[in-house]
Amino acid sequence: MKALIRADAAVEIGMGHRVRCQALASAFERLGWTCQFVVHHRYRQFASDHDLLIDCEEDLLSLAEQADLVILDHYGYQADNIARLFQVQPNLLVVDDMNDRGIFPAKWLVNPLNQVYSSQVAMPLTGGQYALLRPSFSQHYSESITPDRLLLTLGGTDPLALTLPFLKALEKTGFLLDKVQVMLGKNARNSAEVLAYCEEKHIAWQQGVSDVTPLMRQARMAISAAGGTLFELACMGVPTVFAQVAENQTRSLEQHVPMTWCDAVRFDDVSEKQQVERIEHLIRLVMIYWQDDAWLTKARKIARSLVDGKGADRVAKTVHQEFLGMI
Repeated sequence: MKALIRADAAVEIGMGHRVRCQALASAFERLGWTCQFVVHHRYRQFASDHDLLIDCEEDLLSLAEQADLVILDHYGYQADNIARLFQVQPNLLVVDDMNDRGIFPAKWLVNPLNQVYSSQVAMPLTGGQYALLRPSFSQHYSESITPDRLLLTLGGTDPLALTLPFLKALEKTGFLLDKVQVMLGKNARNSAEVLAYCEEKHIAWQQGVSDVTPLMRQARMAISAAGGTLFELACMGVPTVFAQVAENQTRSLEQHVPMTWCDAVRFDDVSEKQQVERIEHLIRLVMIYWQDDAWLTKARKIARSLVDGKGADRVAKTVHQEFLGMI
Protein backbone atom coordinates (compact mmCIF):
# COMPACT_ATOMS: atom_id res chain seq x y z
CA MET A 1 0.00 0.00 0.00
CA LYS A 2 1.21 3.49 -0.84
CA ALA A 3 0.74 6.78 0.99
CA LEU A 4 1.43 10.21 -0.47
CA ILE A 5 2.32 12.95 2.00
CA ARG A 6 1.69 16.56 1.00
CA ALA A 7 3.91 18.77 3.14
CA ASP A 8 6.43 21.53 2.51
CA ALA A 9 9.35 22.94 4.48
CA ALA A 10 11.15 26.27 4.14
CA VAL A 11 12.70 29.04 6.21
CA GLU A 12 9.40 30.94 6.27
CA ILE A 13 7.30 27.79 6.83
CA GLY A 14 9.64 26.04 9.22
CA MET A 15 10.52 22.36 9.35
CA GLY A 16 7.72 21.18 11.65
CA HIS A 17 5.35 19.84 8.98
CA ARG A 18 8.12 17.83 7.39
CA VAL A 19 9.48 16.49 10.67
CA ARG A 20 6.17 15.26 12.05
CA CYS A 21 5.16 13.74 8.71
CA GLN A 22 8.48 11.93 8.52
CA ALA A 23 7.71 10.46 11.94
CA LEU A 24 4.32 9.33 10.64
CA ALA A 25 5.86 7.97 7.43
CA SER A 26 8.33 5.91 9.47
CA ALA A 27 5.46 4.43 11.47
CA PHE A 28 3.61 3.45 8.28
CA GLU A 29 6.77 1.99 6.75
CA ARG A 30 7.22 -0.23 9.80
CA LEU A 31 3.80 -1.65 8.90
CA GLY A 32 4.88 -2.37 5.34
CA TRP A 33 3.66 0.77 3.58
CA THR A 34 5.52 2.77 0.95
CA CYS A 35 5.48 6.53 1.64
CA GLN A 36 6.47 9.40 -0.62
CA PHE A 37 6.42 13.16 -0.03
CA VAL A 38 4.84 15.55 -2.51
CA VAL A 39 6.59 18.94 -2.42
CA HIS A 40 6.03 22.16 -4.34
CA HIS A 41 9.00 22.85 -6.59
CA ARG A 42 9.63 26.26 -5.00
CA TYR A 43 10.62 24.39 -1.81
CA ARG A 44 12.79 21.78 -3.53
CA GLN A 45 15.81 23.02 -1.54
CA PHE A 46 14.25 21.34 1.50
CA ALA A 47 13.08 18.21 -0.35
CA SER A 48 14.80 14.84 -0.61
CA ASP A 49 15.84 13.10 -3.81
CA HIS A 50 12.92 10.69 -3.53
CA ASP A 51 10.19 13.34 -3.27
CA LEU A 52 7.69 14.08 -6.02
CA LEU A 53 7.83 17.75 -7.09
CA ILE A 54 4.69 19.53 -8.27
CA ASP A 55 4.19 22.88 -10.01
CA CYS A 56 0.71 23.59 -8.65
CA GLU A 57 -1.73 22.05 -6.21
CA GLU A 58 -3.84 20.69 -9.09
CA ASP A 59 -1.01 18.24 -9.74
CA LEU A 60 -1.72 16.57 -6.42
CA LEU A 61 -5.21 15.56 -7.51
CA SER A 62 -3.99 13.28 -10.30
CA LEU A 63 -1.34 11.79 -8.03
CA ALA A 64 -3.87 11.21 -5.25
CA GLU A 65 -6.00 8.96 -7.44
CA GLN A 66 -3.08 6.56 -7.82
CA ALA A 67 -2.36 6.25 -4.07
CA ASP A 68 -4.09 4.24 -1.36
CA LEU A 69 -3.85 7.08 1.17
CA VAL A 70 -3.10 10.80 1.10
CA ILE A 71 -1.74 12.54 4.20
CA LEU A 72 -2.18 16.32 4.07
CA ASP A 73 -0.21 18.60 6.39
CA HIS A 74 -0.40 21.99 4.72
CA TYR A 75 -1.88 25.34 5.80
CA GLY A 76 -2.35 26.37 2.16
CA TYR A 77 -5.34 24.01 1.91
CA GLN A 78 -8.57 25.56 3.09
CA ALA A 79 -11.89 23.75 3.49
CA ASP A 80 -12.83 23.89 -0.21
CA ASN A 81 -9.41 22.62 -1.31
CA ILE A 82 -9.60 19.77 1.18
CA ALA A 83 -13.11 18.89 -0.03
CA ARG A 84 -11.87 18.64 -3.63
CA LEU A 85 -9.02 16.40 -2.59
CA PHE A 86 -11.42 14.22 -0.58
CA GLN A 87 -13.61 13.75 -3.67
CA VAL A 88 -10.61 12.39 -5.55
CA GLN A 89 -9.18 10.37 -2.65
CA PRO A 90 -11.61 9.59 0.21
CA ASN A 91 -8.81 7.86 2.14
CA LEU A 92 -7.60 11.25 3.30
CA LEU A 93 -5.80 11.95 6.56
CA VAL A 94 -5.48 15.63 7.50
CA VAL A 95 -2.89 16.76 10.05
CA ASP A 96 -4.03 19.96 11.75
CA ASP A 97 -3.29 22.12 14.78
CA MET A 98 -5.32 25.30 14.30
CA ASN A 99 -8.88 24.13 13.51
CA ASP A 100 -9.53 27.41 11.69
CA ARG A 101 -10.23 26.29 8.12
CA GLY A 102 -13.96 25.80 8.39
CA ILE A 103 -15.87 22.54 7.91
CA PHE A 104 -14.21 20.00 5.64
CA PRO A 105 -14.45 16.24 5.04
CA ALA A 106 -11.72 13.74 5.89
CA LYS A 107 -11.61 10.09 6.86
CA TRP A 108 -9.02 10.70 9.57
CA LEU A 109 -7.83 13.87 11.24
CA VAL A 110 -4.85 14.16 13.58
CA ASN A 111 -4.45 17.06 16.01
CA PRO A 112 -2.28 16.79 19.14
CA LEU A 113 -4.56 19.34 20.80
CA ASN A 114 -8.01 18.65 22.19
CA GLN A 115 -10.19 20.15 19.47
CA VAL A 116 -13.70 19.40 18.21
CA TYR A 117 -14.35 18.91 14.49
CA SER A 118 -17.51 18.52 12.43
CA SER A 119 -19.19 15.17 11.73
CA GLN A 120 -17.69 15.31 8.22
CA VAL A 121 -14.47 14.04 9.82
CA ALA A 122 -15.12 10.33 10.19
CA MET A 123 -12.34 9.52 12.68
CA PRO A 124 -10.85 12.44 14.62
CA LEU A 125 -7.65 11.48 16.46
CA THR A 126 -7.11 14.37 18.87
CA GLY A 127 -5.08 14.99 22.01
CA GLY A 128 -1.49 14.62 23.16
CA GLN A 129 -1.54 10.84 22.69
CA TYR A 130 -1.55 11.53 18.94
CA ALA A 131 1.42 13.93 18.86
CA LEU A 132 3.57 12.83 15.93
CA LEU A 133 7.05 12.43 17.39
CA ARG A 134 10.10 10.60 16.11
CA PRO A 135 10.72 7.03 17.39
CA SER A 136 13.47 8.10 19.81
CA PHE A 137 10.84 9.88 21.94
CA SER A 138 8.96 6.67 22.69
CA GLN A 139 11.89 5.25 24.64
CA HIS A 140 11.70 5.21 28.43
CA TYR A 141 12.87 8.39 30.13
CA SER A 142 16.05 7.90 32.16
CA GLU A 143 16.05 9.22 35.72
CA SER A 144 19.78 8.54 36.06
CA ILE A 145 20.68 11.91 34.53
CA THR A 146 20.45 15.04 36.68
CA PRO A 147 19.48 17.76 34.20
CA ASP A 148 21.46 20.97 34.68
CA ARG A 149 21.42 22.72 31.29
CA LEU A 150 19.36 25.53 29.84
CA LEU A 151 18.52 24.35 26.34
CA LEU A 152 18.04 27.09 23.75
CA THR A 153 16.39 25.96 20.52
CA LEU A 154 14.31 28.04 18.11
CA GLY A 155 13.21 25.31 15.73
CA GLY A 156 14.62 24.14 12.45
CA THR A 157 14.96 27.60 10.91
CA ASP A 158 14.73 30.21 13.73
CA PRO A 159 12.59 32.41 11.42
CA LEU A 160 12.87 35.56 13.57
CA ALA A 161 16.61 35.07 14.25
CA LEU A 162 16.11 35.18 18.03
CA THR A 163 18.88 32.83 19.14
CA LEU A 164 21.65 35.42 19.26
CA PRO A 165 19.57 38.11 21.01
CA PHE A 166 18.52 35.57 23.64
CA LEU A 167 22.13 34.57 24.26
CA LYS A 168 23.21 38.19 24.64
CA ALA A 169 20.31 38.88 27.01
CA LEU A 170 21.27 35.86 29.13
CA GLU A 171 24.85 37.08 29.34
CA LYS A 172 23.66 40.54 30.36
CA THR A 173 21.78 39.07 33.35
CA GLY A 174 24.87 37.22 34.54
CA PHE A 175 23.44 33.77 33.82
CA LEU A 176 26.23 31.17 33.80
CA LEU A 177 26.85 30.59 30.11
CA ASP A 178 28.51 27.24 30.77
CA LYS A 179 25.02 26.01 31.69
CA VAL A 180 23.63 26.93 28.26
CA GLN A 181 23.25 24.39 25.45
CA VAL A 182 22.41 25.85 22.05
CA MET A 183 20.71 23.57 19.52
CA LEU A 184 20.46 25.03 16.03
CA GLY A 185 18.53 23.66 13.11
CA LYS A 186 20.46 22.89 9.97
CA ASN A 187 18.77 25.83 8.22
CA ALA A 188 18.69 28.29 11.13
CA ARG A 189 18.96 31.95 10.26
CA ASN A 190 22.17 33.79 11.23
CA SER A 191 23.75 30.50 12.28
CA ALA A 192 27.29 31.70 11.44
CA GLU A 193 26.94 34.67 13.81
CA VAL A 194 25.41 32.48 16.51
CA LEU A 195 28.19 29.91 16.30
CA ALA A 196 30.88 32.60 16.35
CA TYR A 197 29.33 34.04 19.53
CA CYS A 198 29.14 30.58 21.11
CA GLU A 199 32.80 29.95 20.34
CA GLU A 200 33.80 33.33 21.76
CA LYS A 201 31.81 32.82 24.98
CA HIS A 202 32.56 29.07 25.30
CA ILE A 203 28.88 28.14 25.00
CA ALA A 204 28.10 24.53 24.07
CA TRP A 205 26.34 24.18 20.72
CA GLN A 206 25.19 21.60 18.22
CA GLN A 207 23.66 22.08 14.79
CA GLY A 208 21.61 19.81 12.57
CA VAL A 209 21.13 17.21 15.31
CA SER A 210 19.31 14.10 14.08
CA ASP A 211 18.43 12.81 17.55
CA VAL A 212 17.61 15.64 19.95
CA THR A 213 16.59 13.48 22.91
CA PRO A 214 20.05 13.31 24.56
CA LEU A 215 20.22 17.13 24.70
CA MET A 216 16.67 17.33 26.04
CA ARG A 217 17.46 14.79 28.77
CA GLN A 218 20.22 17.09 30.01
CA ALA A 219 17.92 20.13 30.15
CA ARG A 220 16.73 21.49 33.48
CA MET A 221 14.76 24.04 31.46
CA ALA A 222 14.42 25.21 27.88
CA ILE A 223 13.81 28.31 25.81
CA SER A 224 12.14 27.12 22.66
CA ALA A 225 9.94 27.98 19.73
CA ALA A 226 6.44 26.61 20.21
CA GLY A 227 5.98 24.42 17.15
CA GLY A 228 6.34 20.67 17.17
CA THR A 229 9.18 21.03 19.68
CA LEU A 230 6.53 21.83 22.31
CA PHE A 231 5.32 18.22 22.26
CA GLU A 232 8.88 16.88 22.21
CA LEU A 233 9.80 18.89 25.29
CA ALA A 234 6.61 17.81 27.06
CA CYS A 235 7.41 14.18 26.30
CA MET A 236 10.91 14.62 27.74
CA GLY A 237 9.62 16.47 30.81
CA VAL A 238 11.45 19.74 30.17
CA PRO A 239 9.85 22.87 31.72
CA THR A 240 9.99 25.55 29.05
CA VAL A 241 9.49 29.24 28.36
CA PHE A 242 8.26 29.32 24.78
CA ALA A 243 8.89 32.06 22.26
CA GLN A 244 5.87 32.16 19.96
CA VAL A 245 7.24 32.88 16.49
CA ALA A 246 4.19 32.08 14.33
CA GLU A 247 0.42 32.44 14.44
CA ASN A 248 -0.11 28.69 14.11
CA GLN A 249 1.43 28.18 17.56
CA THR A 250 -1.35 30.10 19.29
CA ARG A 251 -3.68 27.24 20.13
CA SER A 252 -0.94 24.95 21.38
CA LEU A 253 0.10 27.61 23.87
CA GLU A 254 -3.48 28.44 24.81
CA GLN A 255 -3.92 24.82 25.89
CA HIS A 256 -0.51 24.12 27.40
CA VAL A 257 0.41 27.28 29.34
CA PRO A 258 -2.60 26.91 31.71
CA MET A 259 -1.37 23.41 32.54
CA THR A 260 1.53 25.21 34.33
CA TRP A 261 4.44 23.21 32.93
CA CYS A 262 5.45 26.06 30.62
CA ASP A 263 5.11 29.77 29.96
CA ALA A 264 5.21 31.82 26.78
CA VAL A 265 6.05 35.20 25.27
CA ARG A 266 4.80 36.21 21.83
CA PHE A 267 7.19 37.54 19.16
CA ASP A 268 5.43 37.13 15.82
CA ASP A 269 3.21 40.22 16.10
CA VAL A 270 5.55 42.90 17.50
CA SER A 271 7.66 45.83 16.34
CA GLU A 272 11.45 45.85 16.63
CA LYS A 273 11.25 47.93 19.82
CA GLN A 274 8.66 45.62 21.33
CA GLN A 275 10.80 42.62 20.41
CA VAL A 276 13.66 43.96 22.54
CA GLU A 277 11.28 44.43 25.47
CA ARG A 278 9.85 40.95 25.09
CA ILE A 279 13.30 39.37 24.91
CA GLU A 280 14.09 40.98 28.25
CA HIS A 281 10.74 39.81 29.65
CA LEU A 282 11.31 36.23 28.51
CA ILE A 283 14.77 36.12 30.07
CA ARG A 284 13.37 37.48 33.37
CA LEU A 285 10.86 34.62 33.38
CA VAL A 286 13.64 32.11 32.76
CA MET A 287 15.66 33.49 35.67
CA ILE A 288 12.66 33.20 38.00
CA TYR A 289 11.73 29.66 37.00
CA TRP A 290 15.34 28.44 36.93
CA GLN A 291 15.65 29.09 40.67
CA ASP A 292 12.25 27.61 41.60
CA ASP A 293 12.99 23.95 42.33
CA ALA A 294 9.43 23.21 43.48
CA TRP A 295 7.92 24.56 40.25
CA LEU A 296 10.45 22.72 38.11
CA THR A 297 9.72 19.39 39.82
CA LYS A 298 5.97 19.82 39.41
CA ALA A 299 6.30 21.05 35.83
CA ARG A 300 8.39 18.04 34.80
CA LYS A 301 5.79 15.65 36.16
CA ILE A 302 2.90 17.44 34.43
CA ALA A 303 4.72 17.64 31.11
CA ARG A 304 5.56 13.93 31.01
CA SER A 305 1.93 13.02 31.69
CA LEU A 306 0.77 14.77 28.51
CA VAL A 307 2.75 13.08 25.73
CA ASP A 308 4.25 9.57 25.64
CA GLY A 309 5.93 9.70 22.23
CA LYS A 310 3.88 6.88 20.70
CA GLY A 311 1.44 9.02 18.71
CA ALA A 312 2.80 8.25 15.25
CA ASP A 313 2.49 4.50 15.86
CA ARG A 314 -1.05 4.96 17.21
CA VAL A 315 -2.13 6.86 14.11
CA ALA A 316 -0.47 4.49 11.65
CA LYS A 317 -1.93 1.41 13.34
CA THR A 318 -5.41 2.94 13.43
CA VAL A 319 -5.32 3.69 9.71
CA HIS A 320 -3.67 0.36 8.86
CA GLN A 321 -6.34 -1.60 10.73
CA GLU A 322 -9.01 0.21 8.76
CA PHE A 323 -7.35 -0.83 5.50
CA LEU A 324 -7.10 -4.43 6.69
CA GLY A 325 -10.84 -4.33 7.25
CA MET A 326 -11.36 -3.22 3.64
CA ILE A 327 -9.52 -6.24 2.24
